[in-house]
Amino acid sequence: MKKIINLLLLAGIIISGCKKGNIQTEPETMRAGGISAVSLASGPPMGTFTSDKSRNLNVVYFVPNDVSPILNYQSRLSSLMIWVQDWYKAQMTQNGYTDKTFGLFTDANRTNVKIVTIYGTKGKADYTYAGQGANNVMAEVNSYFAAHPEDKTSDHSLVILPRYEIKADGSPTGGPFFGTGKWCFALDYEEMDIANLGKTDAVGYRFSVWFGGMVHELGHGLNLPHNCQKVSENNDPNKGMALMWAGNGTLGKSPTFLTAADAATLNANQIFNNDTQTYYGAVAADITKIHADYSAAKQAIVLSGRFSAAVKVNSILYYNDPNVNNEGTGGGHDYNAVTWESKTIGTDSFYVEMPVSEFKYKDGSPYELRVKLVHENGTINERTYNYTFVNNIPVLTFSSKNEFSKQGWSIASFSSEETSGEGAINGRASTLIDGNASTYWHSRWKGVIATYPHEIVVDMAAVKNLQGISLTQRSSLQRAVKNLEILTSTDGISFTSAGNYIAANSNKVQYFDFPASKSARYFKIIANSAYDGSQYVAIAELGAF
Repeated sequence: MKKIINLLLLAGIIISGCKKGNIQTEPETMRAGGISAVSLASGPPMGTFTSDKSRNLNVVYFVPNDVSPILNYQSRLSSLMIWVQDWYKAQMTQNGYTDKTFGLFTDANRTNVKIVTIYGTKGKADYTYAGQGANNVMAEVNSYFAAHPEDKTSDHSLVILPRYEIKADGSPTGGPFFGTGKWCFALDYEEMDIANLGKTDAVGYRFSVWFGGMVHELGHGLNLPHNCQKVSENNDPNKGMALMWAGNGTLGKSPTFLTAADAATLNANQIFNNDTQTYYGAVAADITKIHADYSAAKQAIVLSGRFSAAVKVNSILYYNDPNVNNEGTGGGHDYNAVTWESKTIGTDSFYVEMPVSEFKYKDGSPYELRVKLVHENGTINERTYNYTFVNNIPVLTFSSKNEFSKQGWSIASFSSEETSGEGAINGRASTLIDGNASTYWHSRWKGVIATYPHEIVVDMAAVKNLQGISLTQRSSLQRAVKNLEILTSTDGISFTSAGNYIAANSNKVQYFDFPASKSARYFKIIANSAYDGSQYVAIAELGAF
């Protein structure tokens, strides 16, 4: 983490069928500070570009109205983008996906790339790194694409802006430089030239950071989160530094690679394929069973489980993200996540062995394990599980319990539900026992707001010997319950408390073991507070074991 931050601070940034098209000659002269008159009409360069894919990366050169295009950007950036396309192909091949890379419009000689030049309506002060800068750029690019739909063939766009200034030490400064959603932003400057690839002097170092940064942010724009190399991959001559870790400082100078998890994600990417299916649609999916053990014989975490999914799953990914020195969890804190990938077993099962020798951090730092289902339409669903290392050994306590079948169960009563504000299904109390973690119960928020405490009673249809209750938070964790009490009953009238509990702010299945088994037909959940401090509650699923 410290290494990548130092690299980025030094560079002056903060991390984070065949188609054709026509183009116009690039302006070689400068607009401000000694410019001769040139046409500033937005649009692609003149010529004919083709691609063997129906969907391609949209490459945009966006120029604020008080900044000049950098000399020869069309030819310089074309050479770099073709190099990047080839690099991705080599990395995908190394990971078992032969000759697969993103679509890109090029000319017949494959020397020029279709770069759509868009001249902004505002100055650089409106296209800054922070604030609304990126949104302002995206609004104008979208406006252009709306008027010229032939120039947009996919959901993925790389937007390159000319540098705003050159600092005394030779470093450029500029506008947005990050990936967000399926957009990514990068910077062009005078030394952004393939001739500087691999150089180890000051120019080469600067180029590696900014060009490597562009390829890293492109990874984000292609759906890749941060992750790092395994311990054994550090010194592997074919691997080295993971691109989505600190590869922005090594690309072109020393071994830099895509991890197996990266490649599996890209394998289901819209512009890495040449088909007619719709990508990135919502998919109902869940991990229905998971079992985790530490095998002393294998010195590995052995993970297995089953899932349900409405769309075929191509791969399962395992992101082990340590919270080192309380750096935080989730996006922006996941650079040091070490990853594995496996294929499905049959249609609904998975298995992986993760040797602990591949983990850098085993000093007691808590881990988030994000298990991700990569669907063939590019959509990714995930569940998060928590564990830690004690004396260099992983302590895994999140394995699934053998829950009772919910056949015949019903909702006996509830304090409130939202029947009109959450869609046709979500919000209703009945979703708590439908076996689908993608649906959720939500307390009433339209009209007269229902306030804490919220409660709901489940009728299991017969008396059972209960060891505890399971709870799954809403997948987005919005309105996640924090403090709750569980009560049981045999008749649905007289309830006995089974204890007060604190639910984790996690979308995995959580188990609340009773101090002693309970004979009960009914159980009641009383939600007393939410993690976001609001008066609302949302829960996806309840169960019993």
